[in-house]
Amino acid sequence: MINVPCASTPLEPPSLPKALRHTTVVTLGPDGTDASHAARLFASVRLAPSFEQAMVTAYADGNDALICAGFVQRDGSEQVSDCWVNLHFRWLGRMALRHCWAQPTKPMGIATRAGLMLADATTVALHPATEALAAAWLPHAARRYVDAKPLAAAQAAQGGADACIGSLDVLATTGLIVHQVLHPTMVWCLYHPVNQDVPGTPGVRGAMP
Repeated sequence: MINVPCASTPLEPPSLPKALRHTTVVTLGPDGTDASHAARLFASVRLAPSFEQAMVTAYADGNDALICAGFVQRDGSEQVSDCWVNLHFRWLGRMALRHCWAQPTKPMGIATRAGLMLADATTVALHPATEALAAAWLPHAARRYVDAKPLAAAQAAQGGADACIGSLDVLATTGLIVHQVLHPTMVWCLYHPVNQDVPGTPGVRGAMP
């Protein structure tokens, strides 16, 4: 068992130009996601239910979108239904990559409900981006995919899964038992609305989805 600190890890400033820090960004919620944590670098933050919706909202309002390069989404059949590279090309001519950088995520934990060890877990709630971590520590557990790590923690805390992968500060509020602590890094991409000719389609410019 590992004691979980309640305070989140201080944000380490990445190589982000100061001029960009005055930007309003739209990124993935709810509060407690790594995206909402990384977005604290900026002057104003709006949270969206998905990275796709973050792009839609930012484009419509003339703001920037903060997107995780590790973004992966799975549908009900557990097949990959979307990912960063698809989103990047889907918004060609409408949202341009303005800046990217790497920084540590919030510390993550692999946790179970009280009374269980990792070997006992038959199901794990997780964001699809953390699949490789589940494969390393919970290869035997059936997957329960959700759209954000705070939702994975909530699902396990409510009995919907035996285990989960979540951020330590969120796990500390759930009563779940943390068995393994991880300190990954992530690459973040900042997109800005544009109206450019799309290569290969002369005269056609980006349009609202």
